[in-house]
Amino acid sequence: MATSAEYRLGEYAFARGWFAAAQSSEIGRAVFNVHYFGQDMVLYRGESGRVVMLDAYCPHMGTHFGSAPHSATTQSQGFLEGDNIRCPFHAWRFGPDGVCNHIPYSEGAIPRQARVKSWHVEERYGIVFCWHDPQGLEPDFGIADFPEWGSAGWVSWKGLEHVCDLKHPIEIFDNMSDVVHLDRLHGGHVTAYENEYDGHLMHQRQTGKIDEAAGQGPGQGLYAATLTTLSGYVGPGVAFGHFLELNAKEIICVTPIDDGTCRLWQAVMMKIPAATTADNATVVRQRLSDTMTNGLRRDGEIWANKKPAINIMLMPGDGPFRQSRTWYSQFYNPRAKAAAIVAQIAGKHSAKGMPAFALEVAG
Repeated sequence: MATSAEYRLGEYAFARGWFAAAQSSEIGRAVFNVHYFGQDMVLYRGESGRVVMLDAYCPHMGTHFGSAPHSATTQSQGFLEGDNIRCPFHAWRFGPDGVCNHIPYSEGAIPRQARVKSWHVEERYGIVFCWHDPQGLEPDFGIADFPEWGSAGWVSWKGLEHVCDLKHPIEIFDNMSDVVHLDRLHGGHVTAYENEYDGHLMHQRQTGKIDEAAGQGPGQGLYAATLTTLSGYVGPGVAFGHFLELNAKEIICVTPIDDGTCRLWQAVMMKIPAATTADNATVVRQRLSDTMTNGLRRDGEIWANKKPAINIMLMPGDGPFRQSRTWYSQFYNPRAKAAAIVAQIAGKHSAKGMPAFALEVAG
């Protein structure tokens, strides 16, 4: 395991950005415990319906809000009161803003230090996203946009599929530059490829052939179909993929657990083909999602067992790893430095000998 400092990413161990924290379906009128960014948090759904995410430890005596299911307070109706939560130990009540607003056995002033961090969360696409910023600033960009989710004519994912837990997220992010592995690990044949870096957005565009007999090894099967993919990252934690010929879209979420480990999820939605019933489309969507998950697990076998790629021995035909890692590093540094970092590599880059992507598409 290697840390962000060992990868020389910047000043911070954890990046600025939006990250998946939970499935919407997991959050109700009970505490849901999570551990990300090297710390413990709790999530719950307030009586208003909003999702609340707070640091897990009461400032009074350090009690974990979600650690005492047999506490009289936890078992009472007042444990989750409105959008508030009470500490299981002494029943101090904290609002969704993280500020203590009631101490049941004290009529005096509540100490100003009686507060915990309240995380900025947004619930979208059946996913609870949280904003992480080492500087404690408000979001400066949005979550990746999937306007088709929940729309008529599309069969959408209902939640993320957990793929695996891995080492540092940069090893997953490197896939966006690794054009060679697409042929050698997954089978098929990439015919055109480029990356483009624009502020907090990274785009990867590629066209290739799907190998029907990829299991036999690269180059041994029949290249039966063309697949055009428009993918990329919106910040460091949420990736998107649009598969044109399949009329399908994928979300990939990568959230740091500790400095040097992360959790990987994915989900797929697809446009309902003509003359296909909704039930059949649901089955087809699940099969496609399973295929995407299995593809990522091929990568996961490598990621889980490889040494950290601190210094990549780059060959001319490898993709633009240096440019991509430079783009990625902006999120590990103060946001005032981001524009200067991106300016070093802004624009389109490909691999030597690989034709650039030529199809004119929106986005």
